[in-house]
Amino acid sequence: MSMNDDVTTVAAQIERTLTVEILRGHYPVGSRLPTVRALATRFAVNPATIQRAVARLGFSELVTARQGSGIRVNDPERVGGVSLVPAWLEAFSDDPPRAATILADLLEVRRTIAARLIVRHRARLAAAAGDLMDIAVGFESAGQDVEAILDVDLALLRAILKLTGNRVAIAVFNTAERVLKTAPHVAEAMYAEPSTNLEQLGLVLEALMGDGDPASLVMMVEEALETLDTSTVARYRARLEKSVS
Repeated sequence: MSMNDDVTTVAAQIERTLTVEILRGHYPVGSRLPTVRALATRFAVNPATIQRAVARLGFSELVTARQGSGIRVNDPERVGGVSLVPAWLEAFSDDPPRAATILADLLEVRRTIAARLIVRHRARLAAAAGDLMDIAVGFESAGQDVEAILDVDLALLRAILKLTGNRVAIAVFNTAERVLKTAPHVAEAMYAEPSTNLEQLGLVLEALMGDGDPASLVMMVEEALETLDTSTVARYRARLEKSVS
């Protein structure tokens, strides 16, 4: 790794720390972050590294830096995008009800988008059913291995979304993927009962092959995914409560 890579990694870590602190309200909306010099002292780095971290915060619009005016903290709920979801979960990992609500909100958005896209593009997806099933059979060999199940599930979802061609949905999926791969307890909660995942996948595929009216098929897919999401959120909250008790 080059020196520039090292600096970038350190800047990213500092950005993450400051992001979580902003989301937790450690720096209230409208307040100022400490000066670059003060932050450099706190994190034991040079000012250039802090400036990189602040630039990253500015890119996500969490702060606005103006020369002579300091680094002003913006309202995360007004400027934040879906990319902040993993940081929100980290920020409230010691507040299980709040973290569980954030996860539930993300999963609700994901399943609502997924249900409508699957039904809208079901002819295209049905034509590719053979390829999708080739991916889905990986669930059988994954057994109880959470990481293996996660890889198969993500590969299947990505293949489905690629067929729909909806880039915004893919952006939401990318956020959900980061949550599953980086947020503690989420993947374990989602794949705690692999047989349930397979059962719900079967219902989704049944809707995909169905010839009913679109509204009924959307409801069928949403109900299948909601069953899985509800149990995921409940297990996630229970794991957080155990970790903070």
